Amino acid sequence: MPQPTQSRRIICGALLPALAATPLLLLLFLAASSSPGVLSGEVDLPFGVSAGHRRGGSHRTMYMQSLRDNADGAEAESKSVLNSISNASMSSTRGMPLRGGGHNHDDDGSRGRRRLQKSAKGQNPQQLVAASFEMGFRAPVISIALTHLPKAGPTNRKYFMYWRAIGGKSTQSAATVDIDTMKSNMITTNLDQFCNGPIVLADGNPALFGGYDEPKNKLQADGRKWISVYDDSQKKLISTTTMLYGRWYPTPCMITGNKVLIVGGTSNMDKGPMLPVAELWDPAKPTIGTVQLPLPPTFKKVAGNNWYPFVVMLPRGEILWWGDRGGSITDANWNEIYKFPDLPKNTFPYRTMYPYTSSIVLGALKPDPKTGEYNTFSVIIFGGAPDGSKGAPAAPVSARLDMSYCSKRICDNGWVIEDMAGQRRVMPTTTVLPNGKVLVHAGAQAGVAGWKSGSNYKGTLPAYLDLMYDPNASLGKRYSLSATLGIIRMYHTTSCLDLSGKVISAGCETCGMTGAAAGNLPATVSRSPDGDSDFRISFAVPTEIGPGVERPVIVSAPQIIKRGRYGIPARVCLSVCLSAVCTHTCCPAA
Repeated sequence: MPQPTQSRRIICGALLPALAATPLLLLLFLAASSSPGVLSGEVDLPFGVSAGHRRGGSHRTMYMQSLRDNADGAEAESKSVLNSISNASMSSTRGMPLRGGGHNHDDDGSRGRRRLQKSAKGQNPQQLVAASFEMGFRAPVISIALTHLPKAGPTNRKYFMYWRAIGGKSTQSAATVDIDTMKSNMITTNLDQFCNGPIVLADGNPALFGGYDEPKNKLQADGRKWISVYDDSQKKLISTTTMLYGRWYPTPCMITGNKVLIVGGTSNMDKGPMLPVAELWDPAKPTIGTVQLPLPPTFKKVAGNNWYPFVVMLPRGEILWWGDRGGSITDANWNEIYKFPDLPKNTFPYRTMYPYTSSIVLGALKPDPKTGEYNTFSVIIFGGAPDGSKGAPAAPVSARLDMSYCSKRICDNGWVIEDMAGQRRVMPTTTVLPNGKVLVHAGAQAGVAGWKSGSNYKGTLPAYLDLMYDPNASLGKRYSLSATLGIIRMYHTTSCLDLSGKVISAGCETCGMTGAAAGNLPATVSRSPDGDSDFRISFAVPTEIGPGVERPVIVSAPQIIKRGRYGIPARVCLSVCLSAVCTHTCCPAA
């Protein structure tokens, strides 16, 4: 069967009125950070994105886009390669002097001067322990899609998880899990929506777009064209309408007006070709169906098969489309207004979309201290793999593009390529934390995302140290390393921000490897009792809220946080990415 891949993609979602009406969520996130700026009287709200990633073919990054200006309020190997990476890639190295080039776009589309930027030397990332880890409990399903359930209560830690029907013998592919009570509930799923694109809608309900058609599955219908919504009050997954095209590995993105843009995927699982259009669905009219939209010309040219592309809404309502090594930005009328500069081939010769699966985030957004406007934003690509990789070492670098609104244009400062503290990564997951830092979690050090081919794993050398990326640190000093992971996570896993400020991690379907494929895993890593599958939940605990840290206590909070208060002018933006509990993840396929 087509292998469910974990393409690293980043999805954009929306922060529902349910979340906006729950100020404790935002305040608890702020309390999760020990940053002096956050704990002082002048609270700098760290607007960022909550990433709920999947690994392997299903590496999805979850994006929460919220506080939109709407009336309703609202990611066959050779042993020599394996051994060389195993021995070398987990050791820290100094910041490499890498080059990145970029351009500013004039109104006539001309390219401005290119800039070269170097990483600072002398970095020793192992001086800091960026995060520690906690073991959780066993979930009833392998979580390849993970979303929070805001409607379950204002301070709840309840999640919706989606897997697949095993061997076509089950109609229960989903479950809800309550972290506080450790209770779970299996959910009947009449459609096969494995490899769907998940998101949380503005009303607080998770929605699934597209899916799969397992040939051996005789109990679930083909789910590739379907849009389904989970209603926690009914404990049901409800099939609402169909899309124009069957989509396996699509990316949903919440846009202005609480509508959902659906991009990418294919009707022909694991093969392509690219679907010729995007689609738009209005949850306010759930049974009406979708309308088609054009793909931006530049994005369409570079997106390849377009499986789980990275799509996110920007502060003024524009849509960012990223596909593999390039992309576009479109305005409210779907006109292409910006083309991404080329990634430098000499310092970032890697592909980023499934099966080469990097993890991409839109960095935390901060308002201008004088105007309150959101005029700057950053896109950061973590890891990836070389074209045609068959067990080759994964990317040891990240790529960052700082962008801004300049008059009527969007300008950039050129790509900055940074050494990831000697760590190589393919199919990691990434989560933007409340203090703006990014946790790069697990993944592999070699190969690509995907199922096993016979007895050979496509992704090998599990990463057992996480990376913490501080976007506000000086160049060359942005990465630090975590303590050793308690559980490895590879293909078909997810992670996202929990209400506690910790990062919840779950799933894996290729984690049973041993010998050269497993590399030099420390004895403290706990291997799955179920072979390749890992049902266990675990948590990454950022140092800022780790053991021994006294956290702030919230003694009072407003019932509703409204736009235009707390120093955030109502006029300044159409949308903002808010660091919040995981509201959706993406499932790239195999």
